[in-house]
Order: sequence, then structure tokens, then C-alpha cells
Amino acid sequence: MKMKKTYIFALVATALITALSACSNIDYNGEYSKDGYYNTNNQVYFYYKTAADSIINYSFSGKPDDTLTHTVYVPVRLAGKLIDKAQTFKVAVNGASTAKSGEHYSALAPEYSIPAGAMQAYLPIKLIRKNLSEEKNDSIKLILNLIPTNDLGTRFSKSNKVTITFDNVLMRPDYWDVLELWGIGTYSRAKHKMLLGFYNGDVKGIYDGVTNNPPEALYKLYGYVVKIKEYFDAHPEKQ
Repeated sequence: MKMKKTYIFALVATALITALSACSNIDYNGEYSKDGYYNTNNQVYFYYKTAADSIINYSFSGKPDDTLTHTVYVPVRLAGKLIDKAQTFKVAVNGASTAKSGEHYSALAPEYSIPAGAMQAYLPIKLIRKNLSEEKNDSIKLILNLIPTNDLGTRFSKSNKVTITFDNVLMRPDYWDVLELWGIGTYSRAKHKMLLGFYNGDVKGIYDGVTNNPPEALYKLYGYVVKIKEYFDAHPEKQ
């Protein structure tokens, strides 16, 4: 029995050593000392969980007509030591961008900062709806790169770029086939906008109604379909 216990203990100890070794190999990449201290100047990078998150998509379509702008908040993180003063960083527009400053987005500030004692800040990018086409996707994209400053470097090249795409195109949704069976009639952007207006642009409520989940969502959606039909029957010129 004693020999069996010793054998089990040895296995557990070996597993722990292996796990610790694996953690060390993952965590230590040359930028940290073995005791966990950062070995280089503070750096800044765009934070996203996966590479796919480096592309941010937004559509004004379906939003109320008085939604003229939308601000995207891009997370920016500090790699290094916390200090008791704000640390500045700069952002530049990549030449591959198709978005134009002042026309599709508000001009960038000369510099931004991570607050004192903080590890993260948010870069606000205000998108402008006015000059976006409602008929076709103009493939508007804004590509941003971080620029090093005296406070913060940008050595993490793989996390130094973020792309924001945006449009204002309202397309015929797949659920419209169901609504036509309910009497809403042939698709038009005017009808679509009115429907979205009932839901304040939240398409989830529409899908809940189409899928009858919960049942009251279906009753609500059907009621809106009736209102839309009645309105455009009375005002066919507005379709």
C-alpha cells in the first residue's frame, strides 16, 4: 500500500512540474524576466480577442433616420508598467482607407492617452451617416494604425492595425418572404424602414416574431404588419 501511495504521489508531482513548465513556456516570450517583470519600454496595442475582431463592421441601415452618427470605441491596451501619469499615443489613417475625414468620419485628434494608473483606454471613432449611399455598398473602410510616441512604443506589429467598415444599405431581409405571406406586400425600403422603426432598429424582435419565440412576439409582429399594410394601402405613393 505504501508503495502504491508513493507511486501516485510521484505521478502527481510529475504532472505539476510539467504543467508549470508549460505555463512558463507560454508566458515567457523574452519580453518578461523569469520573475515576471517587464523588460522593455511601455508599448501600446489594439486589443481584440481574435484576429477576426480586428475588423469592426457597422451598418446604419435599419437605424432611425435621426441617427446621424455612431461612435465606435476601439479598445487600446498598455503592455508594460503602470505609472502615475497619462501616457500618450497617436493614430494614423492607413493609405488603403476609402473613408474620408470630415465626410465619412470625424477628424482624428492629434493624440490620445491612456489615463494614469490604467491599463486600457478606448479610441473613439465617430462615423458619419450623411454621405453614405442607401442604394449600394460603397465599401467604405477606415484603417487605423498606432504610431509610437515618446511615451509608448508599437512593437506588437500584429496588433497595430484595426479596420472599421460601415455602410447605410438597406437590403431585403430573408424574413420578408414570411411577411409577404402575412400580407405586407412586395418589398420596399419604405416598408422595411417603418417595420424597423417599430422595433427601434432591433432586428432580433422581428426574428423572434417570425419564429414564434415567444408566441407574443408573433402577435406583436403581425400587428405591425397589419399597420404597415393599412398605411401603404392608403398612401401608395410613399412606397
